Amino acid sequence: LTGQTVADPTPVPAVETPPAPEPEAAAPAPAAEPETPAEPEEERRLVAIMVKPVDGVDAKGLYKKIKETVVSQPEYKLKWDDECKVEDGKIYVSFTIGLEADFDEEVMEVIEYMEDEVADQQVTYQAAME
Repeated sequence: LTGQTVADPTPVPAVETPPAPEPEAAAPAPAAEPETPAEPEEERRLVAIMVKPVDGVDAKGLYKKIKETVVSQPEYKLKWDDECKVEDGKIYVSFTIGLEADFDEEVMEVIEYMEDEVADQQVTYQAAME
């Protein structure tokens, strides 16, 4: 670069930066609804049972009849499985019922009284669900 002259750089005109846009006004928060205390979860019991129909009685038909007949007290909210399992001619099914209910009295004894259609029945499992 000997003998060459360097020209002063051409000044760049200053450009003003536009101001940042104003943030949009946030929509007003909806009025908070007064909090109501959540109802405590009802404690339930899960019970699995086996029911052996009398010879000649259709197991699936008997289960349908059990679901329709054994309804318990409304406050115990008895809920049967939608479907049952039939194995070796025996019905295997479960239900839930309020923990305070005497499920033996509310369910098992009622099934026992169906003696024309039920040869045997027993609880295979039960647990409290808290």
